[in-house]
Amino acid sequence: MNAFEKSSWIWPTATPRPDEYAEFISEIDFFGRECEVCISSDSNYTVYVNGMLAAFGQYADFPYSKVYDRIDLSRYMRQGKNVIAFRVWYYGIDTASTYYPGKGGLLYSIFIDGSLKDYSSASTPSRLSPSFVPYKCKQITGQLGLTFEYDSTRADAWLFATPDIKYPFAKSHVLDVETALCPRTCLRCELGETHKGREVSGNGVHPLSRHGRIFDLGKEAVGFICLKFYTESAAPVTVAFGEHIVDGHVRKEVGGRDFSFIYHPTKGEMNYYMNAFRRFGCRYVELISDEPLSAVEVSLRSVVYPLDHLDPPEGLTLTEQRIYDACVYTLECCMHEHYEDCPWREQALYTMDSRNQMLAGYYAFGETLFPKANLELIAEDDRPDGLLSICYPIKRDLAIPSFSLHFITECEEYLRYSGDEEFILRIYPKIKKTLDVFLGKLDTVGLIPPFSGTDMWNFYEWEPGLDGAGVWDTEEKKREDLSYDLALNTFLSIAISRMISINDRLGFDSSDLQVTKTELNRAIYSHFYNRGRGLFETRQATAHYSRLANSLSILAGVPSVDECRAIAERLVTDNTLIDASLSMRAFFYDALLLVDCEKYSSFVLSDIERVYTPMLNLGNGTVWETVLGESDFDNAGSLCHGWSAIPIYYYNILK
Repeated sequence: MNAFEKSSWIWPTATPRPDEYAEFISEIDFFGRECEVCISSDSNYTVYVNGMLAAFGQYADFPYSKVYDRIDLSRYMRQGKNVIAFRVWYYGIDTASTYYPGKGGLLYSIFIDGSLKDYSSASTPSRLSPSFVPYKCKQITGQLGLTFEYDSTRADAWLFATPDIKYPFAKSHVLDVETALCPRTCLRCELGETHKGREVSGNGVHPLSRHGRIFDLGKEAVGFICLKFYTESAAPVTVAFGEHIVDGHVRKEVGGRDFSFIYHPTKGEMNYYMNAFRRFGCRYVELISDEPLSAVEVSLRSVVYPLDHLDPPEGLTLTEQRIYDACVYTLECCMHEHYEDCPWREQALYTMDSRNQMLAGYYAFGETLFPKANLELIAEDDRPDGLLSICYPIKRDLAIPSFSLHFITECEEYLRYSGDEEFILRIYPKIKKTLDVFLGKLDTVGLIPPFSGTDMWNFYEWEPGLDGAGVWDTEEKKREDLSYDLALNTFLSIAISRMISINDRLGFDSSDLQVTKTELNRAIYSHFYNRGRGLFETRQATAHYSRLANSLSILAGVPSVDECRAIAERLVTDNTLIDASLSMRAFFYDALLLVDCEKYSSFVLSDIERVYTPMLNLGNGTVWETVLGESDFDNAGSLCHGWSAIPIYYYNILK
């Protein structure tokens, strides 16, 4: 059955405008047992039944391949008249990491006991929302997207379709939207526990106002901020959120980013508010106002992806158990429509980050539906050059070439852990096309040079000489010197091995790939190995030696067995090497364990404890983006970052 056979994409006006909110009403007579709605929107939706929030959260998708949800509303329905209300927020502007602009609109069908009862059409009552302040297009961060401003004085009882609604509804406009539609692959997010804020002392006066009140949620939490307070004033309240307190306040502005939203209260009465559109990741919330507020309560209603938890491995020490728990909780905080790098600053899906997250998640949760949805979304990306975009879904013309190779790795690991050959066969053309881009760049030397152009970021990790900045790249990320990078070529060699593994599982021939890998490894050895140092240079004749690049050379199978043993020993003893960051520490550990698992397993476990224990002391319940914590990246370091949850994997394979 086509769920939307009669439905049309609709909006209150003929042309949706960026940062616009629309509201729709469907009045239903219900005398059955089951009620179901099928719904899709651009960009985000909430569904209310008789005034109660029943569903929220459009899946992050591409406008040429829209995802729809099938939602059971039965438990919210009552016999007789019911009001099903929809509110849609159309973003409409390009963001760097999380949204691909579409045309806007709502599409829905409502079924009673399997029979179509109502659907989106020109007859659907709709209006532009009077209570949200539209068209400001103010972003929290370029990655996360838009913030919002809500005016409670303009709210009415539209959720109940009462006759005294202040701002009338009218017929809808049918929009010209042509797109493929498919059901959501993974589960929908749900409301979880409520984290109640405890007021903590700041300095009492905010630099932006006369009053600043800070509330501590107790640990990192992700979801919808809830407000309750009384005021005799209509002065707006700015609500700032963050992961730490600096100078007595939540750091609202960081390097041009603005971590806040604005709420206009109704004076002379108790105000209650929760916005089920924008999900926040934070520990602290600060209310900033020019006039005093009383009876203030601040909380956060968590938004969670439904999961079962596997038991942790036996034999963990107390500290290891704390690290394990923090990593699992970090993964949960970074799982919603898809895996996210961090819930505070970006909420973006990267192939490199998600590879670490998926690998840890197989052991923490024992499920493969969620990673499958991630890989499916990534495979929908449509860059014309065949590389994958930096994040998904986005339209921005920016790629990290090495991250495209991580996609092949995470596909091979998904196949290994799930056994889902049918799905990998379905996206196989995308996997092969991605690898072919790199194979097509192999030159007469037998290596691939770094990618040039302002839309290319030759990034490998956040360490000097590997971050695609500084002496090797201009500020526009355009390589002036096109000599070769060891990391890129070893990542390619590893990706070829992963592709061979996929082909073996699917019954495809890999003889040509075997020859290519052998020739590539020979060229890597010849070009990068410094016999005098017994190490591989990050780039030829640079005297730059890193743990990551040398670890990758081992994993790619470039050095001899004896050379691997010698390099592994240097990896753990030579402090002159550029260290491996949290994001890439998995390759460092994997290289050691490949050389001699019995010898280096204790080192890996002790190194994890050394690196991660300082994060536990903060009491945030999560693991960080880098070892520098919030002070990194000009005070924008994330304290909850999914790529750092990888100890889950090592505890499971080494204990």
